[in-house]
Formats: sequence, C-alpha cells, structure tokens
Amino acid sequence: MHYLKEKLFISVKKYKFSLSRITSSGNFIPEIDGLRFIMVIAIVAFHLSGFLIAKDVSKYTSYYNFDFIFRFIQNGDIALHLFFVLSGFILGMPFAQHHLLVGKKINLKNYTIRRITRVEPPYVIAMVFLFIGTIFYTNNYTTEEAIKSFFASITYTHNFIYGKQVLPLINCVAWSLEIEIQFYILAPLLSLIFTIKNKYKRRCAILTLSIIFSVLTHYSNFSFVSILDYLQFFLIGFLLVDLYLTVKTEKTNSALRNIFTLASLLLIFCFNIHDFSLLYQKILWDISVLFLILILYYNVLIHKSLPILSQKIITNIGGMCYSIYLLHFAVISFFGNPLMQFSFSNNQLINSCIYTFILSLAILIVSTLFYLLIEQPSMDKNWPTKFKNYIKRIK
Repeated sequence: MHYLKEKLFISVKKYKFSLSRITSSGNFIPEIDGLRFIMVIAIVAFHLSGFLIAKDVSKYTSYYNFDFIFRFIQNGDIALHLFFVLSGFILGMPFAQHHLLVGKKINLKNYTIRRITRVEPPYVIAMVFLFIGTIFYTNNYTTEEAIKSFFASITYTHNFIYGKQVLPLINCVAWSLEIEIQFYILAPLLSLIFTIKNKYKRRCAILTLSIIFSVLTHYSNFSFVSILDYLQFFLIGFLLVDLYLTVKTEKTNSALRNIFTLASLLLIFCFNIHDFSLLYQKILWDISVLFLILILYYNVLIHKSLPILSQKIITNIGGMCYSIYLLHFAVISFFGNPLMQFSFSNNQLINSCIYTFILSLAILIVSTLFYLLIEQPSMDKNWPTKFKNYIKRIK
C-alpha cells in the first residue's frame, strides 16, 4: 500500500501543470504579458458590455451616471491596435537582433514552420468546435452560410471575400487574426528597415512610415480590410524593438513616470475616431494614439513602469490572451443567453454586476482549460516531433 501511495504521489508530481507561457527563445519578458493582460481585459469588457446592452440589461444607466467608465469600456476595441504593436515588437525582435546586434541569422523556413505550429493548432481546433456549435446549437445561420464563412476564416480570406461590412459568422474576432497572418508573412521583408545603420535615420524612417500609413487609412477606398489599414501599429512595434535593444539607459522607475505611463494608457481609451467629425481631427487623433502607445510601451518595456504588470497572476492571464481572445465571444453568447433568463434582484445594476462576474468566470475557466490542453503544448517548438514519436509508440 505504501508503495502504491508513493507511485501515485510521483505521478501527480510529474504531471503538475503551470500556467506560465513557454517562449521559443527562452527569454521571458513579463511586461509583455502584463500589457497583454490589459488589452485582453479591455476587449472582453468591450464585447461583454455590448452583449449586456443588446440584451437590455443596462437600463440602470438612466439612474446612475457611469458615462465616464463606459467611455473607457466602449473604446475597448482600440486594444486590438495595441495588440498589433506587441506583435510588431515580438516578431521584430529576432530580426532586429540579427541586424542591429549581429545576432543569429533568421532561418525563414524555421520561422515559417514555427509560426504555423504555434498559431494554427489553437486556431483550427477552436474554429472547428465553434463551427460545430454554430451548426447544432444556434439557428442564426444556414448550414451553407456557416460552411462558407468557416472555410473563408480558416484560410484567412474572410476579409477579402466578404469585405468590410461582414464579420466572420463562426467567430467574429477572427477578422483580426487575418491581419496578424499578413504581418507574419511580411515581417521578414519589413524587417529590412533594420539594415539602415544610422540609428537616427532608421528610427525616423520607421516613425515617418507609421505616420504616413496612419494618414493613408483615411483615404483608402478598399472594400476589404487588410494589413494596409493597420501597418502603422506593427511599425511602432519595430520602433520599440529598436529602442529596447539599443537605448542605453538605467532601467529605473519612479512615481512620476508611473503617473505619466498610466495617463498615456487612459488617454488612449478616452476617445475614439467617432468622437471627431472633421477629417483633420481624426487624422490628428490617430497620430496622437501612435505617440501615446509609444510612450506607454517605452515606459513599461524599457523603464519597467507599472511594476504591477509583472505580477505572476497578471502575466499568467496575459499569457493566455490568445485562448481568451479566441473563445471569449462564444462563451459570452453560449452562457450569457440562458443566464439572462434569471433575475437576481430588482436592481439592474446589481443584476449586471452578477452577470458580468459569472460570464467573466466562465470565460476564465473555459480559456484556461483550452490554454492548458491546446495552446500551451503548441508553444513548445518541438511539439510536432514529440507528437510523431508518441504516435509511433502507441502503434
């Protein structure tokens, strides 16, 4: 009996899990996941508030003035732009290290395989489950409509086929992942900007291109959404990589810098493009957002501002942002619709707080399970080889 207990203890210990993200390079920058935490919370809050308003459970806004808070929540979709900046920073890092610090040359074949093995398993598995749920659980679309939209999303062509006006039917957030994929493809080419030796010319070139693309988006007449609409944010990520690797500065923090950093973050979510009526105002605001993001990320990534973002619970949740992003909208719909049948009190504010808590908890639980079972294993760059070896063993 003692022997069996000892074996059981060893087995449990061997298979204990961790929520920590696995990085290909082994270099973990906690501030990145801290920023991801803020962004994914903003996006979830944006969609959750939209769901509650659509279900007409926010009538309490007539009696309580929460306009200031709602302004931040309803501008939560801006967080997508900040995600694009992080993508530019992360994918630009190895290329910048090679060109600026004479680091290891990037093998494009390995780069491509790594992108596929990291991104595709969670995306494909999530989309398949959501497709099945759309067919058998909801009655919103016909089978033919669902199949067409599914294959358009799974091949990252939905934005081109359906245009700007139609979001993916299976998973509405999938449109932004098409932009990410386009950047993955273009990143090796765009990274040639790091070959400019003069740091001032290089940084000015990146910043100038960012401003130009930000302005051009207001004059674009394309019927579809593409990376051309968001390239400025990826380029700001490149500029941050340049500064991160080459700026020699004391990585010190101060209360004043924390306040300045927090103010930059709040200002980003204070307004959106629809708050301005004149074209020049919209252009100036978009350019201002670029600089606010640059200030925010520079302070957090280089000067380690807002140290709370490096706390383990925050970095763990931020590290799961891909799983949360893929599943949160479906979880809100699946659990939210039956949940709305219950009224916990006669006060809409209390009801909405309870709905928000339950749905947030459901998102966290479902996303954590998906992360542990699907996404985290795909973070291991050697998982295809390990999987092949496992198949051989069971045969």
